[in-house]
Amino acid sequence: MVGERQPASDSAYTILVVEDDPAVARFLESLLLDRGYQVLRAGNAVEALVALTAPRPELPHAVILDLGLPLESGVSVLSFLRKVVGRGLPVIVLTGRQDEEEEAAVRDLGVSAFLRKPATAEQVLQVLAAVFR
Repeated sequence: MVGERQPASDSAYTILVVEDDPAVARFLESLLLDRGYQVLRAGNAVEALVALTAPRPELPHAVILDLGLPLESGVSVLSFLRKVVGRGLPVIVLTGRQDEEEEAAVRDLGVSAFLRKPATAEQVLQVLAAVFR
């Protein structure tokens, strides 16, 4: 279902930001828009699952995913993603959680990068650049 994560030459990469903290979500959205990315936002796990399953021409090119979400955890979102979409969709975890067992479980599900909050703009952009190389 997911092939190459390269956009058409005349369009920008689309990033789904799954973040319940409005300040962090605004920071990420502003950072990404300033760099020419298109941004979809989800404030909880249900909105993320809707964004990932809603009929549209293509999936986002990558997901930035918080683990501490209302309604369902980010781990549930990632697990669903891997079962339905597979490992072709890059997922960058951005979390304030410090649980090493949870981090290991998330890494086992397949993530492109694991960042801890507060991440700098430079860290986020470096990870995205690496994902799209």
